[in-house]
Amino acid sequence: MNMEKALAKRSHEVEWSGIRVMFALADEIPGVINLGIGQPDFDTPAFIRDAAKEALDQGFTRYPPAKGFNDLREAIANKLKTENNIVADPTSEIFVAVGAMQVIFNTMLHLVEPGQEVILIDPGYDYYSQIRLFGGVPVPVPAYEKNLFKVDPADIKAAVSPGTKLIILNSPSNPTGAMFDADILAEIARIARDHDLYVLSDEPYEHILFDGRKHVSIAAFEGMKERTISAYTLSKSYAMTGWRVGYAVAPKVLIDEMEKLMEHMVSGVTAVAQRAALAAITAPQDCVREMVAEYDRRRKIVHEALNAIDGISCIRPESTFYAFPNISGCGLSSWDFAKYLVREHKVAVVPGSIFGKRGEGYVRVSFAASVESLQEALARIKKGAAGLRG
Repeated sequence: MNMEKALAKRSHEVEWSGIRVMFALADEIPGVINLGIGQPDFDTPAFIRDAAKEALDQGFTRYPPAKGFNDLREAIANKLKTENNIVADPTSEIFVAVGAMQVIFNTMLHLVEPGQEVILIDPGYDYYSQIRLFGGVPVPVPAYEKNLFKVDPADIKAAVSPGTKLIILNSPSNPTGAMFDADILAEIARIARDHDLYVLSDEPYEHILFDGRKHVSIAAFEGMKERTISAYTLSKSYAMTGWRVGYAVAPKVLIDEMEKLMEHMVSGVTAVAQRAALAAITAPQDCVREMVAEYDRRRKIVHEALNAIDGISCIRPESTFYAFPNISGCGLSSWDFAKYLVREHKVAVVPGSIFGKRGEGYVRVSFAASVESLQEALARIKKGAAGLRG
């Protein structure tokens, strides 16, 4: 029997992650400084780890509720009201998920029919495989460096067709570090209302903001709560990538579907991880502020150093822990440049083309690394760029 031929057709709609391909290449080379990884380099704060240990002693080792513990959903509701200006019923409009990734997966599964169009931003996070897995058609809308990678709502409006079902927004944005300002989101909200569209708002970097910026959630705009699925995670804010806890905020009918499917998939998010999440959300947020302050320090170092390299330019990221430098002056494609850096100069970055066609000519550089590692990596990148220019 040929198992490859036996695979369901939808399996072929899912591509291997380009980021993982780069990681695999980097892992083969000793001494590589990895600036490609999309996770905090900090340990999960001690008080969160202590809450998990206490939960074990309290017996949180059994099946959790499929939708999440009641007290965690109540804490999430309070956080949403205070920080996001979203009023959500914890009993019917909040779902605790296996990270924000499950929220994205479930949204595509429950909303997108074969042939329906999904608008997304280019360059932007790679939602393509999840869209195609359920027969959806990705419709990229450009975000230009000259506009600090902020999408123009007029371009979204122009992309709307009778087949459009969903708009995906990711602000703060991976990989560009752009934030969509309130006026941009207000206009996108108007487009969604006028054309009866749904919005998936993916907000994992909501707390990693610089220069006094404030995060805005599109679900907070008038008439948007009933047509928005908001995806959040504890992974980035609290250095909890491995704990796999996120949550969805959505209309009851969709939350019910998520809960129903959870029973058939994994029963629920690990009980101990949920208790750690409760501690993270309800405690004073000093740990978040401390991590963001350190990211800001690193951001300034990376921004200055990249712009001092011939052939490379970089806008100053407004959020996240990513820079998205333009490397077109180095004369290689983004994939070839990334391969050259990792093989010849032992620095791993992510090719921009992974994030859409308009990511070509850029690479993603994570500054979720120590200052010492960043300075050494930047020196290697400078040497590598000089080698390309002769």
